[in-house]
Amino acid sequence: MAVSIHRAPVADIPSETLYRILWLRVSVFVVEQEAAYPEIDGRDIESGAELLWAEEDGEVLATLRILREAANTRIGRVATSAAARGRGLAADLMRAATGQLDVDAPGIPTLLDAQAHLADWYARFGFVVSGPPFAEDGIPHLPMRRTHLRTDRLQLREWTRTAEDRDFLFDMYRRTDVRRFLGDGRVMTDAAELDALQDRWTALADGVLGVRAVTRHDGRRLGSVLLKRIPWSEGAGGGRDAEIEIGWHFHPDAWGAGYATEAAQAVLSLAHASGIHRIIAVTNPANAASGAVARRLGMRSDGTTTDYYDTACALYVSEARE
Repeated sequence: MAVSIHRAPVADIPSETLYRILWLRVSVFVVEQEAAYPEIDGRDIESGAELLWAEEDGEVLATLRILREAANTRIGRVATSAAARGRGLAADLMRAATGQLDVDAPGIPTLLDAQAHLADWYARFGFVVSGPPFAEDGIPHLPMRRTHLRTDRLQLREWTRTAEDRDFLFDMYRRTDVRRFLGDGRVMTDAAELDALQDRWTALADGVLGVRAVTRHDGRRLGSVLLKRIPWSEGAGGGRDAEIEIGWHFHPDAWGAGYATEAAQAVLSLAHASGIHRIIAVTNPANAASGAVARRLGMRSDGTTTDYYDTACALYVSEARE
């Protein structure tokens, strides 16, 4: 009999099958890995939780768990029986899980805590390391994150540390016409500077906040859309929480095709749908092209402000309808 893939909440799983799923998890995580921890942790029965499993002739060969948390989704408990390893079953389940979450929760981050030696394997499915390593039950782990948002022409995803992503970013940020309206206008001169830049981007990720790579469906890289907390200027803010800023940096080869507007609109809509009522964009007042993108997004022009970045900026505002 062929292997079949199944997905269901605990309440809908036949009792014998559920027993086999839990037995497999305990066999791998408690017995094989010699980690005495509460494998049955109560999270399997949370609202929105689902188990996926691969079954053959009534035997459960591999499994994983999906959780739906307040600001993200989560994949965990990825396990394959010793006798079934090498058949690609865990990869089949990962593709099924990420594909389902892309449909159910487009643009919402999916998190997982990977055993460190498996980080490259999870990277095959679009996950990137999102924080410092940690130990759990004596086993080294790495937090990882994946986002996926699709529009008519584009895909938005995490930036990776692959040579291809880094080469594109260096080529974009070494250009005067890209950098002239960003910060102090200094261009990137050494690809090693990307390490600090990507570390800063990693630190910005929080729920739907973060920096997303924008590509066409054929994989061609175009630029970035940023959704992040914006720093107040010295003496501004009056103790208020930081506001949320949307921004866009695109390679000159991608200018003039509406890519920035299309990508930023997708992120703006996601942010409002996720409960962020007010989102701002700030641009150099001389940057007419960026201001035009903000207006095409339907953002209201609110004149010039010195409240952010300790400089004068053109301010645009988007407020979700009540």
